Amino acid sequence: MKKSLRMFLNYFKKKNNKELHFLFSLVMVMVTIPLPKYSLSSQAIVLFVLTWLLLNPISEKLILFKKNKKQFFVLSIPFWLYLFGLFFTDNIHYGISEFGRQMIFLIFPLVFSTIDVSFIKVNKIIKYFPIGVFIAAFFGFCKASFFLLNDLGNYFYYDQFAVFLNKHTTYFSLFVVISILINLKNIGKNKKDIFNYIMLLFFILILYFLSVRISVIGLVAGALVLVYFKGNKKFKIAAFILIPLVVFLVFASPNFQKRFEPSSIENTQIEDSEFRILHWKAVLETITYNNLLIGNGSGSNRDYLYKKYREFKLTAAYEDEYNTHNQFLEILLDYGFIGLTLFILMLAYILKRFIHSKDGLAISIFVVLLVFMLTESILVRHSGAIMFSLFILLFMIKTQNIKLVTNRNCYFFLKRKNQI
Repeated sequence: MKKSLRMFLNYFKKKNNKELHFLFSLVMVMVTIPLPKYSLSSQAIVLFVLTWLLLNPISEKLILFKKNKKQFFVLSIPFWLYLFGLFFTDNIHYGISEFGRQMIFLIFPLVFSTIDVSFIKVNKIIKYFPIGVFIAAFFGFCKASFFLLNDLGNYFYYDQFAVFLNKHTTYFSLFVVISILINLKNIGKNKKDIFNYIMLLFFILILYFLSVRISVIGLVAGALVLVYFKGNKKFKIAAFILIPLVVFLVFASPNFQKRFEPSSIENTQIEDSEFRILHWKAVLETITYNNLLIGNGSGSNRDYLYKKYREFKLTAAYEDEYNTHNQFLEILLDYGFIGLTLFILMLAYILKRFIHSKDGLAISIFVVLLVFMLTESILVRHSGAIMFSLFILLFMIKTQNIKLVTNRNCYFFLKRKNQI
């Protein structure tokens, strides 16, 4: 018994084993993001934190934290805004209930700021995200097919299809768009990998079923960025001509035409674009009514916003208690101009790092996230918060690893030159 226990403890003392378990937990977090509900994803994060605690000594964590403290504080800005907002919120109970989700913005920056990230192969880790999306979409597709074949209804459209995915339609379309970009990058590296082609075609089909318009705009923006950084001159010209043409054909398709049907308000119908404008107008009037400098605080009472929805006769908005459907307005509503300024500075810091590293995939995914932020408050949902924080941190690690390799190459070159 003692020998078995000793062997078990020795196993976990080895650095390679600790790193392997940490990477496994990181992959689990990546794969479970798109899966139904949030229980598996939360469990994966718990495992991730446990493997981090065992990965290196606290003394080493503190040394690395001091080195990476700037990155930590910048990338954890959403958490500090939330914490600051708790001091003046008018709905403290709801604000505190949001603590678990907001912790995501603290956990990932803290973990990656307190470990030696050189052993993390970011490109390999990111490849697992499309696999998770593929699994979730495939099960949803099978369930919808079963209902269709048994004359139980056609669920292959928008929010009806989302019933079988058990995820918000727009957020799952975001997962699909990012998966397509990762697949395109992988195909560019390995054109013989048939599974990437199969996933790519399947994701395009799923995107058609979801029929989320912002997803097409996001995909186009991301694809153009990817082409700009990775394609040759002829390929770039062809892509910049063909991609807008494909978009036109997609929007002309039956599923997407349904999405342009008028939206209902009290006693009448208006165009969806008009509905969205009225929605944002109600939000802006609420913002001007609140404290413009610091907002209303974390989890603040939104009765005034719902009252504005009612004034504009936005039936669905006040009945379902819509959020702002814009991440920037969401920040402005809760944390005012101070919060919005800090949030934009964080985004600028991220973009600067990605541009400096010339990482086409990182910039393309970042652009997609920005596009979705224009029509969705993606950071108010568990899966959106995890995906944003984790992907940004992983690409940050990639820039650090590139810097480490460059520094090492310079060191060995100088050493060899001196020897000669």
